[in-house]
Amino acid sequence: MRDIRYIYEDNDILVCHKPAGVATEGAKAYTMDLVSAARNYLARKDRKAGKPPYVATVHRLDQPVEGVVVLAKTRKAAGDISEQIKKRTTGKYYYALCYGVIPDERGSLTDYLIRKEDGFAAVINEKEKYSLKDGVITLDNGENIRTVAGDVKKAQLEYEVVKRTEETTLLRIKLLTGRFHQIRVQLSHLGYPILGEKNYGSEASVNYSQEMGIKDICLVSYKFELKHPVTKKALSFEINPDNPQIKSMLGE
Repeated sequence: MRDIRYIYEDNDILVCHKPAGVATEGAKAYTMDLVSAARNYLARKDRKAGKPPYVATVHRLDQPVEGVVVLAKTRKAAGDISEQIKKRTTGKYYYALCYGVIPDERGSLTDYLIRKEDGFAAVINEKEKYSLKDGVITLDNGENIRTVAGDVKKAQLEYEVVKRTEETTLLRIKLLTGRFHQIRVQLSHLGYPILGEKNYGSEASVNYSQEMGIKDICLVSYKFELKHPVTKKALSFEINPDNPQIKSMLGE
């Protein structure tokens, strides 16, 4: 497993730099995930505790995505941070390297997403008529889509261009909502899929990624902002991406 780096720790939270390819939680058998690794890390530090350390997720990153993950070490901390996320008072920022040249310097996206039974997300046109019954969405054209969550959720983000090449655009993204596969499906729907993206990539973006030897999805959650669950002090945790394509675009 790629190395997990622990970038901050106190009595209430543990902040990690999760590598691409590591699940946040619930990894398959014989595969370590972030939460299990964190429990092992804390248990090794306090061998006299006599019981497994408490570690809880308050937000997640998709397994292919690198980035900052904050873990709670107490139930009180977990509840407080979860409430901050629910009220959208935390700050979540990403780098995304997209296939294609995005013309606008900055912009925002608002889409309506569903989580399909096949494990992927999809955009439902806001102006398209649909009905929902028993977890099945019926579009105006007669297409039926069975969903997992059984509803349609609003997804919003803001972006600005950091750098362009002749074939790609690096974006800095502020995530306003935290929907399933949100950034990945929204940028694909916009027509600028993320490089290294297989599930939501276009034929052209997948081929380009293969030609460039891109192994990981070029999406990194590089900064997370919150208030400390006990002291209420404003905290900001930021990492330098390991992703080689994004590092190169940033000039690192």
